[in-house]
Amino acid sequence: MKSIQGFTLFELIVVIVIIAILSILAIPAMSTFLLKQNLNASTRDLVIALEKARSKAALDRRSVTISLNSSSADTDSTLNWTASGKATLVSTTTAIVFRSDGLVQDPTTTTSPLSSDLTLVLCDQTQVNAKYSKKIILSRMGTVQQGDLVTGGCSAS
Repeated sequence: MKSIQGFTLFELIVVIVIIAILSILAIPAMSTFLLKQNLNASTRDLVIALEKARSKAALDRRSVTISLNSSSADTDSTLNWTASGKATLVSTTTAIVFRSDGLVQDPTTTTSPLSSDLTLVLCDQTQVNAKYSKKIILSRMGTVQQGDLVTGGCSAS
């Protein structure tokens, strides 16, 4: 007599339970991964926008403004940037102006360049709930430095 080969109902249920347990364990890790990816994408987009505005100001020999947290259409003298996903920008600065002389305009005055570096902080989500952050440092000459991923919250300092 030949035996019938296949899986029993019990074996199928055990495999499904194991898959469900592994999926439940993987969900928090996937959520964290997505938050980090959105933070990285937002940081990269902001750095690209800053570098684009700097080069545009130098090439056109006129001031170019980057409006932060704005999704309006770009114009010849204004570029717009907004964070992607749940990422947020923690900064009182709403616009950055690259002057025609190559310097970065001081946000508090319209006549003088920055006297020190400008630091922008991006958080993976709202500042209260944030677990990760990244700093972008803009020098008075317009060079952009991207900081490392910081774990443990998000502060503007």
